[in-house]
Formats: sequence, C-alpha cells, structure tokens
Amino acid sequence: MFYMKKQNPMYKTEYVGKDGRTELTPLETPITFEGFECYLMDKGIIGDLGDYASNKNEKYSEYSTIITRIRKNCFVHNFGGASVGLFNANIIAKKLGLSEKVETQQTIVQKFDFDGND
Repeated sequence: MFYMKKQNPMYKTEYVGKDGRTELTPLETPITFEGFECYLMDKGIIGDLGDYASNKNEKYSEYSTIITRIRKNCFVHNFGGASVGLFNANIIAKKLGLSEKVETQQTIVQKFDFDGND
C-alpha cells in the first residue's frame, strides 16, 4: 500500500564472513497513518488528512471508506509484523491501542472473635 517504504527502505549494517564484509540488509518497517500523510505531503497531494479522518459535520462522508481502509491496512501490516517477530510487539501494541489485560484476584482472610476472647 505505501510505496514509499519500498522506494526508501531502512537498512541494517551486517558484517559477514571472516573478513567482516559489510552488507546492508533492507528492513521491513511498520506503516502508519501519519507516515501515509507525510507521503502525500511529499508528493504534493495533500498536507493533512485530519479533516477527512474526523469527518466533522459529516462533511467528508464520501471519504470515510478509504480512510477506514488506510487505517485497517496499517493495523493488519503492523499487527502481522509484530505477530511474527518482525516488529517490536510492545511498541506496535501501544501504537495500535492494544493492551494486555492482567486480572488479579486477592483474597483477604480475617478472623473475628465473636466471643470477645482474643
């Protein structure tokens, strides 16, 4: 979906072999709605999708489907990448608004002396 990631990837420097030959390995990176906005701005298309995304006063209703599709594409790509260990799961979970729910149960036992004896 976001072609700028393929055109301008990030690289990891690795040293290979007994001589430590330098190799640059392209890395898959998470995609974000904000990154897509930057891409559109760099291409001179639009600077901000905020009004389209918030759809105040139902002014941009015809764009709601595409905004939803962009957000879902980001979610699926990032969740999938985190699920297989490609991306840092904690960072992606925070970005996607996901949290691990931990249930704690505490039992308090207290003795009562109804006879007045300690």
